[in-house]
Amino acid sequence: MFRSTLARSLNVKSIATPALQSQTRGIRYYMNKVILIGNVGSDPKDTKFEDGKMMSSFPLATSRRYKDKDGNLLEHTAWHRIRFTGDNAERVSRLVKKSALVQVEGSIRYDTYTNKENVEVNSTTISGDSFKILVFPKRPEEGQAKESEE
Repeated sequence: MFRSTLARSLNVKSIATPALQSQTRGIRYYMNKVILIGNVGSDPKDTKFEDGKMMSSFPLATSRRYKDKDGNLLEHTAWHRIRFTGDNAERVSRLVKKSALVQVEGSIRYDTYTNKENVEVNSTTISGDSFKILVFPKRPEEGQAKESEE
């Protein structure tokens, strides 16, 4: 009931054919899509597999600012695990650097694995489909780099 009311209020027309509707048992819309904009926490870590495929992963920080009941401005930072595979992994490895501001589009993955202590651990990861670098990190000037080496 809620879905049909929402669809009518948004003026959405169903594109599902009667055959598709019977296959999905009346459920018409599924989506697992995430768009995050945040700062890269460290340079990407690359993993190469035996079959030649590659995975590149990095932490991404997103922040939310809000006021508490007393009017104080507070900030909460959340960290997300981002993983790219295939050609995107190679591009991430080459282009993404620590402290860059990036936009990541992908989907949420919930996994469970057993760690070395034989404890089952739940893990949430963003499986990246695409990314854009919005602001490249500042590179040290050559003069500053030489001073820090001495």
